[in-house]
Amino acid sequence: MVDLLFPLPALAVGILVMRASGVPVAAWGQNLAACVIGIALCFILARPRSSHRGDAGLLVAAVLALGFLAATWIDPGVQGVHRWVRLGPVRLHAGALVLPLVLATLAGLEGAGRRRASTLLSIATALVPALQPDAAQATAFVAGCVVVLMPRRPAEGRAWLRLVPLLALAALSWLRADPLAPVPHVEGIVGLAAQVGTGWGIVAVASLLLLPVPFFAARRPDGDRVGLALGTYVAVTIVATALGHFPVPVLGQGASPIIGWFVAVGLLRRLQRSARADGRSIIPPPAHSRPADRARDSRRGD
Repeated sequence: MVDLLFPLPALAVGILVMRASGVPVAAWGQNLAACVIGIALCFILARPRSSHRGDAGLLVAAVLALGFLAATWIDPGVQGVHRWVRLGPVRLHAGALVLPLVLATLAGLEGAGRRRASTLLSIATALVPALQPDAAQATAFVAGCVVVLMPRRPAEGRAWLRLVPLLALAALSWLRADPLAPVPHVEGIVGLAAQVGTGWGIVAVASLLLLPVPFFAARRPDGDRVGLALGTYVAVTIVATALGHFPVPVLGQGASPIIGWFVAVGLLRRLQRSARADGRSIIPPPAHSRPADRARDSRRGD
């Protein structure tokens, strides 16, 4: 429960700054609604699944998430940028909403030894934000993928090669200049906080630093990397806002990053609880530690 408190300072500071700056209630009210929805989804997703059916469910959800990302091209977009899916009066930032789900699924696939599936899913997913273009989400997702897919031993040459297309897609996403002007209470919320007062600006930055903490601090039994991957994703989305006009997660106006943060926490809990229930780790142990290999090694020593 404690980890759910970490986004609340950024949420509160952002709302107070927007109110002080005359931003309409309809804008910052979306953040409050997203917080409620996100917490509910977190508890739903955190339910452990001890059977393979739970892993299959995550894979199906990840494929649907990829379809949701691709649906951004159905929306007319803005100045050639396609990052949103319109649901009635609300426009959802697709990447911020579903990329944590894909990262969690990749960790599950890696743990099940399904490296080909995880490689294909990671590349197909990274391609979408690279073409939207959305350099912040593309880079953050690829950074999380590197954490999950990176080989445990330098000798695994082929496993290193699958990182090359991912890094290329992240680089590609930065080649096209972002034509969108920043919105003060979305991309420029830190500057807006500083205009309200220097102290507000400092508190705003400090609140952002709290967002990746629950993921980096999560227990990592037997080399589990899912928390580290999700934390890296969140951290890069924050750092990217200093490099371009990208939405500031949780602090700025926008429902999708808030819901996406809580979804990430729920998925992290789900994978860890499922692993404990099954008596296994999310990431399999090195080959030499498996029972079959230990038996083979003992025979070699006889």
